[in-house]
Amino acid sequence: MKGNKFNKILAEHQQRIYSLALYILRDAHEAEDITQDVFTRLWNNFEQVEFKKIAVWLSAVTRNACIDKLRKRREFSQIEDQHQVTIEHQEPAGNLQHQQLSTWLNNAISCLKEPYSSLIMLCDVQQNSQSIAAQSLNLTTTQVKVYLHRARHELRSLLKEFTHE
Repeated sequence: MKGNKFNKILAEHQQRIYSLALYILRDAHEAEDITQDVFTRLWNNFEQVEFKKIAVWLSAVTRNACIDKLRKRREFSQIEDQHQVTIEHQEPAGNLQHQQLSTWLNNAISCLKEPYSSLIMLCDVQQNSQSIAAQSLNLTTTQVKVYLHRARHELRSLLKEFTHE
């Protein structure tokens, strides 16, 4: 029974957890390791985790594991950009424009302080609800709304700087 539930959760959430880890760490191998660690923790703590809060639990554990990994690297503010959103374009110019925009966006998000960058990632990039983001980051929904508004404002300012360099 536990194996069937676990496999269903794994199939449903594995890609999202990997994407979150990849976004934070900017390293595919480390993101794979973190994803595996997160699901190992889930397996080991399966009876203690509430099934209806599994998405929140997985996001919080992933984020915390990534932050621990970044602290060990001591490079939190100097993460290399290895994650690019890929969309195929018909023309090389369109592909180049998309790549530049993606680079600007990733650089701007990485310049945001916490919890701003995590909120942008959880709410805007991964399209999670504000209540899930609040639970994942141990914030109230009011704090999420305020911080998200500030984060988006700061992100707009940073993008203006990046695009006018």
